Amino acid sequence: MLTIFLGIWQLQRLEWKEKIIAEFNELKDQKPLSLSMGKMKYPNIDEFTKVITLGTVDRSKKIFFPAKTLNGISGVRIASLLSDNHGNNYLIDEGWFEQSRYDYFKDNNDIINAEILGYIRYPTQKKTFTPENSISSNEWYYYDLEQIQTFLNVKINQKFFIKNMSNYAENFLIPSSQNHNFSNNHLQYAITWFLMSFSFLIIFIVYLFRKKK
Repeated sequence: MLTIFLGIWQLQRLEWKEKIIAEFNELKDQKPLSLSMGKMKYPNIDEFTKVITLGTVDRSKKIFFPAKTLNGISGVRIASLLSDNHGNNYLIDEGWFEQSRYDYFKDNNDIINAEILGYIRYPTQKKTFTPENSISSNEWYYYDLEQIQTFLNVKINQKFFIKNMSNYAENFLIPSSQNHNFSNNHLQYAITWFLMSFSFLIIFIVYLFRKKK
């Protein structure tokens, strides 16, 4: 029964993942929504909505997400404070860099004025085996916006963060792509669990048959 339940759960996960991928793929043809519209709030903005704004990236207020790989290379993601020209504050995931560049970004307190193109992401719940965020070493493993704004000592206006897609800074800082990299192996997992269920059923039938003999 457990293996059947796990198979059904994987099918539900498959449906959820395919929906996310479909929403993400709509980014390519989507016109960006301006964030620089006065004190406008976006309480119900859809995830993966493309956004654009003229703003200031403040690297004196930044956090790091270590142990992120890109094409098999170990690296780190940097997220900094973004302020638009109406004083709204956001957290922006600037991009990925190789581990060897860590000291450069750690000591970098640049103020960057740029046009930012990106898309909306909402924090996901911490997974069971995800490490706790290490505030003392500024190493973060999941987005907790309340914890982050306390660490940065600044109010973040929204419940979402922005994934940057602009090349406004160093050429060794790689922004997020419009091509998704979501893994989607749930169908294979579901098949595996259902095959295990079938195998257990056959074993049980053989056991009953031999017991009757």
